[in-house]
Amino acid sequence: MKTWPLRTRLTLWSALVTGLALLTFGLGAAVNLYLEEIETVDHRLNERAKAFLDSGTGGRPAELAVLVHRPAAHLLGAAFTDAGGKIVCTDLPAIADLLADDRPARKRLTAHIGGRFIRVRGFSAGDRSLVLVADLWPALDPVFDLFGAYLLALPFVLLVVAAGSWWMARRALQPIADMTRAAASITAHRLGERLPEPPANDEIGRHIRVLNDMFDRLQRSFEQATRFSADASHELRTPLTIMRGQIEEALRGGRLTPELERLLVELLDETSGLQKIADNLLLLARFDIGKSPLRRAPFDFSALINEASEDAELLAAPKGIKTVAQVEPGIWTDGDPVLLRRVALNLIDNAVKYNRDGGEVRLALNRRDRDAVLTIGNCGEGIPADRRGALFERFFRLSSDRNSATGGSGLGLSLCREIVTAHGGQIELVRSEADWTEFGVSLPALAKDGPASRSVPTTL
Repeated sequence: MKTWPLRTRLTLWSALVTGLALLTFGLGAAVNLYLEEIETVDHRLNERAKAFLDSGTGGRPAELAVLVHRPAAHLLGAAFTDAGGKIVCTDLPAIADLLADDRPARKRLTAHIGGRFIRVRGFSAGDRSLVLVADLWPALDPVFDLFGAYLLALPFVLLVVAAGSWWMARRALQPIADMTRAAASITAHRLGERLPEPPANDEIGRHIRVLNDMFDRLQRSFEQATRFSADASHELRTPLTIMRGQIEEALRGGRLTPELERLLVELLDETSGLQKIADNLLLLARFDIGKSPLRRAPFDFSALINEASEDAELLAAPKGIKTVAQVEPGIWTDGDPVLLRRVALNLIDNAVKYNRDGGEVRLALNRRDRDAVLTIGNCGEGIPADRRGALFERFFRLSSDRNSATGGSGLGLSLCREIVTAHGGQIELVRSEADWTEFGVSLPALAKDGPASRSVPTTL
């Protein structure tokens, strides 16, 4: 499930917490005001009862009616009860049910009677008790007004809080956004760049310094590994070349037993494989350190693929594989023809190697908008879905064995990706099914009326 951005979550949480705090404060204020209003009603009832009892009245219904109907008294009724709680006289007959049992003995009571919210107070008057019933609605009006005002103002307050939280979250997260953009620009070819350090020694500043230290360590490790790969590949080229030359000379010299000749042929194949691996590693190391070996020039890409298709026929012949080439003429591109031919031959070699006997290899070159699109497919077994993501990683091989005839060195596709990327293009697995696998290479194409055809090297 897709989560909301951090800024949105901070804004919502701030508004939620503020809303809960305001509601809690409003409820607390309303309850406090309610208790104060109840206390005020009790105080008024105390004064009314004291004044009435001090007047020496006899407690007749008429006198109670005068007490109840005094201005601003908010009294609903009054009654006298005997020591047993029985009503002696009252001006409100409905109060009889309320005064049943022993409830007036509690001296004060909040209840409903006749659809009204009332306050009942009992006062001792010798052997009798005076019970006053007051209407609480006038006292509760300020409570409801206060809470209603809180509820009315709450949405506007939450909008202000949300806007302020959004602004504060944006300001607080801006350094992290800047740090993210700067970190995204640090690639294998730009390991020397660092995150801008803020002047403040706060949490973000310390985090950026830790990340920059980590980038320093990664850069040193990467440069050391790249330098080792380049140096080792360079140092291996000379002895491997010498070994290959000596083996070839021995084979040309003749006078060899069949067993020795077979051994020298196998050694020549292994030496050639090692020489190819060393060349690939050296080329990859140059790409890693940003020293691109490209020698760009406009050339006829269609002619190059036509020559590569002829090589494909030679590679496919031993296995009885049929090759089909559909090359649109006149497609030019700007790049290194030697390296791009290497890409084409590598894909062709894989298409033949991982094909079935009597299968088919199909090459196609077409212009699509401003790109030259090369596709190379074969009818061998498909690539498992769980392994497609690692196809272009170095030393990745579908076969688990180390046989160069079936597994290769695992550098071919990674080298193809580096070459194509350096030309501003893209290489990808276009299709992989049980009976068909296809790779695609797209490169920027020149205009249809490109420069005159140039000769294309035929050797790597």
